[in-house]
Amino acid sequence: MKDLLISHVDLDGVSPNVLMNLTGRKFDYKNIEIMDIDKTFDELFKKDLSKYENIYICDLTLTEHAHDLIKNSNLNNIKVFDHHVSHYFAKDYDYTDIRVDIDGKKTCGTELFYLYLKDKYKELNHNDIKEYVELVRQLDTYTFIDEESAQNLNSLHDILGHKEFVQTISKRLKKNKKHFEFTQFEKRLFKIERNKINRYLLQKDSEMKVYTIHNKKCGVVFQENNKSETGNYLSTKHPELDLIVLIDASSRVSYRTTKEDVDLNEFASLFGGGGHKKAAGSRFSDDDRKQIVERYFKEIKIEE
Repeated sequence: MKDLLISHVDLDGVSPNVLMNLTGRKFDYKNIEIMDIDKTFDELFKKDLSKYENIYICDLTLTEHAHDLIKNSNLNNIKVFDHHVSHYFAKDYDYTDIRVDIDGKKTCGTELFYLYLKDKYKELNHNDIKEYVELVRQLDTYTFIDEESAQNLNSLHDILGHKEFVQTISKRLKKNKKHFEFTQFEKRLFKIERNKINRYLLQKDSEMKVYTIHNKKCGVVFQENNKSETGNYLSTKHPELDLIVLIDASSRVSYRTTKEDVDLNEFASLFGGGGHKKAAGSRFSDDDRKQIVERYFKEIKIEE
């Protein structure tokens, strides 16, 4: 029998794919956006899932509807691993492992999944794999010990894309070296990418507009790439702002802050979203996009 993995699309979401490759198990996978959770689970639980020995769900804050589907399925082979505080309502379900931190250190979906798998598969107990998981944790929680390596790992993911990144990192980690390292070619690529990102950050700084939203002073920019890094850069550069709002009309709105007295999970919940205290998001819906088109073009006809 094989397994099924359902996870997010960012680095913390695709890294469980890498870990599953290292176990040697055959598995199917779906990497999905937060906005697609209910649709994905509605379709999933209409199918025969008996062919899967284990069903793993990582780095996704499931809705109450999704949890109802799990509980009503009577399946006892589902395990959920997540680190978002907005998912705390489900932390006591017997099939979940939902923790924001471990021994006072912020965790991530990849680390929670790794801690579970390494007890089942001894081949995962190698130093380079542990170092890789730690870099993912640092990047996803913005608690850096080795910021350059963590940012470079994310750059490699962006350069290669999901599928090639998973194949490349899986192949590298299967060699079980003493340390996780980048190739010389990748290091040259990172220098080029860093210069590109620095120009991008300056551009977004010049484009940012300031608004007061729900009594919070917000810097607002429109963008699709490098959201976490842009949010952290702008929030650090503009301490007079409470938070940064990054709008990606193709998918979601992201929120970032460096302020200790601002809770972005609470702020995002005002708009149907959630996440962490310093990093959160909410959905940008089809209706939102429709309203933009209607407001900009004024006279339009909706084609069915």
